[in-house]
Amino acid sequence: MAVVAYIETHPDQPEQMGRARLRFQPAVTTGLAAEVLVHNISATEFVIEGDMLLSRNDDLDVSLPYAGTVAATVVWASQRLRGCKFRTPISAATLGAAVLRDAVAPDAEAPSDGGAGVESFGQRLHELRVAKGLTQSQLARQLRVSEPSISHWEKDRSRPKTGRLEALSLIFGVPMPELLGYDDTETLRKLVDAAKEQIARAAGTSVEKIRIMIDM
Repeated sequence: MAVVAYIETHPDQPEQMGRARLRFQPAVTTGLAAEVLVHNISATEFVIEGDMLLSRNDDLDVSLPYAGTVAATVVWASQRLRGCKFRTPISAATLGAAVLRDAVAPDAEAPSDGGAGVESFGQRLHELRVAKGLTQSQLARQLRVSEPSISHWEKDRSRPKTGRLEALSLIFGVPMPELLGYDDTETLRKLVDAAKEQIARAAGTSVEKIRIMIDM
């Protein structure tokens, strides 16, 4: 599941120029916020999807409901995705806040329902491993984890941490979005929709009158 959030600069704090802030509610004092999606937020990390000026090792202030501002760092970047890690793990109470409930990652021991017709992360990992000709034991040795960890990942009982995801992306030779299962077609549709809204505002017309053709 994902939740809508907003990336903004610090217009009220010149000394913070270049440092971004992530909010789970839009700020009412500035129009500089860009809408993004936050995926799989846990006590230690989360993934941001959207158009943003964030690079690896950039710092990010995260405004969490009932918890104030928490520092995070971008630890990997791939296309429209940014993997971030909290400097200090957030509390279970913060994860349980109602505004974040749809963004919280499944419990480590709870199997994912995945949804009918939707391939889960575990299924994708199993297929990539088999296609690479690796056993669970061999993959575990490459990642320096236990064999049961690989089994739990493939059964969607738990998810690997950010560093392990990066390693899996390299081992299988697939980009992070493909490994995580984000739909490129859906991402393109969102980009087109956002572009149509911006063009409509600039032209002073309605979105319905905007047509975009892509020559591919």
